[in-house]
Amino acid sequence: MEIDQSTLMTILKDMVEQDIKTQQFMEAEKEARQKRDQVIDGLIDQIRNFKVEAPKPDLSLVVAAIDQGYQRITSAIEKKPMSIERKLKINLFPETNVREYYRMVFGRLFFWGLMFLIVIYLGSFINRSIDAYQAHQYNKEGNACISAWNEIYAQSGKLQRERMSKALAKAKEEQQ
Repeated sequence: MEIDQSTLMTILKDMVEQDIKTQQFMEAEKEARQKRDQVIDGLIDQIRNFKVEAPKPDLSLVVAAIDQGYQRITSAIEKKPMSIERKLKINLFPETNVREYYRMVFGRLFFWGLMFLIVIYLGSFINRSIDAYQAHQYNKEGNACISAWNEIYAQSGKLQRERMSKALAKAKEEQQ
């Protein structure tokens, strides 16, 4: 495939024109960039040379307030205020609403005191019941022993009864 000479010339001309347009565009962009750089440099110089001067504050109001406070303090010192009396006072409750505090605290104190007494009474009652039950059990065993003793005594002979009487007397002496 061969390209004829006229087609080749046309292509080359188009390429050269495109190259010229690219060169012109590059030059235009370069000039625009230089202009922007000049503007930015000018702004930087302006910022560097920019100085702010703050106004001096007006302290006359502050000085006047301090003087007024000082005058009050000196006048209070010159008046020689009354001496402070210190009293030792023990408060169970704040000085305001005392009645409500007493009602609340002593109402609860009465309730819990009553509950405490009921618990103590129940504990005492249970303790006495246990003692009575133990005594009853002891008496049951003792009654069984006594009835067994009496039955053996009734069925035994004269010699056996004398021995049992001596043993009973000896046991009574040991207990006392």
